[in-house]
Amino acid sequence: MHRYPKPKMKNQYSPNLSARIPFGLRGQELLSIEEVPRGLACDCRCPACGARLMAKKGAKQAHHFAHYRGSACPGALETGLHLKAKEVFESVRRVAVPSVYLYRQTVPIFEAQLLHFERVRLEQHLGKVVPDIILEAGTKRLLVEIYVSHSSGEEKARKLKKLGLSAIEIDALGIYRKLISAFGQFRTSAFERELVHGLEHKRWLFNDKQQRIEYKLRKQAAERPVKHRNYKGYHSYIVPGCPLEKRRWRSGFRGGEPFADLWQDCLYCHRCFEVIYKKAIAGFAEVPQEPLAVRCWGHLPLPKAVGWGRSV
Repeated sequence: MHRYPKPKMKNQYSPNLSARIPFGLRGQELLSIEEVPRGLACDCRCPACGARLMAKKGAKQAHHFAHYRGSACPGALETGLHLKAKEVFESVRRVAVPSVYLYRQTVPIFEAQLLHFERVRLEQHLGKVVPDIILEAGTKRLLVEIYVSHSSGEEKARKLKKLGLSAIEIDALGIYRKLISAFGQFRTSAFERELVHGLEHKRWLFNDKQQRIEYKLRKQAAERPVKHRNYKGYHSYIVPGCPLEKRRWRSGFRGGEPFADLWQDCLYCHRCFEVIYKKAIAGFAEVPQEPLAVRCWGHLPLPKAVGWGRSV
């Protein structure tokens, strides 16, 4: 069987990034690979296990630290990126956050913002959560989670929602890979710049203002009844009086009146919160049956909100 040659990569480096450590500890000081001499002269230790490191600064591979003897510990890269991120935010006390979108909306309620803070706290308990970084300014508070090997799951998002704590997650490993791919070498200045000002590798875990606006809209939303329609053997569900006037009756006593098709219009409408179903008990569980109504806020104006800080 004919074998095609593998394409050459622009930056050839081992896919095992866990062995490529960008930071080492010298005493209590966290140093990047750019700041130390080659080999054992770097006098650095692994930030995770404390083993001796050597600085590999050759011409073929991306510069990095490696364990002098023995196999690399799996937490070295994660610990190094975590420590550097905490050091950066403790110093600059500002961060750019992504845009905020309401449920099903395509236009942001808050544009991307560069937020400034007065105080920084690291890994302190807030109720049942221990965020990596807490940024504070007056009564405002933003939590920052640094993601390397494990992303924040739904359980943590539920805890943040219950406590009303706004939080973002930064994919530090994604930034690290991006820099290696783009430059062929790790650059500390570029890493710091992406942590603070970048938006590509950030996402909202929870936004308290977004939840408050959505809660208000949900309370003001109307429950519009769904009506079953059987026309020439075809079954459909319609919602009379659609405020967005998706469709209109062409004739009959309802001629000219607006309506919407539940499956074609409401199900994907950006002003529809949910479809309410009639339910039946089956095996100790509630099973949705036919649709009864839709919770719609099409009659309400789009909310306007003021951002938190200076735009990015």
